[in-house]
Amino acid sequence: MKNKLLEHLSRLLLIDNDRCPVCKKILWKKEAYLCDQCLRELPKNDARTCRRCGRPLSSDDADLCSACRDDAKRPIDRGWVWLVYGRAAEQIAAGFKFNYQKTLAYWAGAQMAQDLADCPWMAEVDALIPVPLHPNRLSERGYNQSEQLAAGIASGLNERGIEITLDVERLKRVVDTPHQLGQPAAFRLKNVKNAFDVVDPERVYGKRIALVDDVMTTGATLDACAAALKQAGAADVAVITFAAVPS
Repeated sequence: MKNKLLEHLSRLLLIDNDRCPVCKKILWKKEAYLCDQCLRELPKNDARTCRRCGRPLSSDDADLCSACRDDAKRPIDRGWVWLVYGRAAEQIAAGFKFNYQKTLAYWAGAQMAQDLADCPWMAEVDALIPVPLHPNRLSERGYNQSEQLAAGIASGLNERGIEITLDVERLKRVVDTPHQLGQPAAFRLKNVKNAFDVVDPERVYGKRIALVDDVMTTGATLDACAAALKQAGAADVAVITFAAVPS
């Protein structure tokens, strides 16, 4: 009788076979995708950041990250990063990027929107454009994690009175580039050069665009996307990322 009661309570209160991606604790049903403690302790990027791309800075003496400092003509105009990349961000990103947790990415985007709503330039953005996957990679994974992040962001912002368009058709990945995980900056830069193309450039001409991506490591992918949009006539290209490696 006691065992049956415990089983019944477990079914009511716990999510079957679902654990927090950070600490691996079994989740209560009220906890959604992260346990309450890990959600409270997320490493928000609210200290010193690069004034251009939003990357967290490890030095108090700088106001630009190394990538923005080394390239005065970088095609990114402004940026916002939600989390400082570390174990927590890595585990969450691995869940929606490699472990097929599609809804985790959407949830993360909705969480980002709560803080992004306070970003001073967000209301000026005309459209969110997720960094695209090549059709081959999309077929393997079944979804684009950056698109799910962007959808969660758009929904969360719209709920807060910031109306913004999600455009998933405008930017295409035309080269099936090799995986970049663990690769050096020079490889990443060469890997994504000319890998993206804009469909119907007149739709971005004169517009203020915000690119959405999961993790900014060197920034090479975001630079390549921003360059394609600028070449198509975009007036301003911002970047919004789930997490970024500190400079």
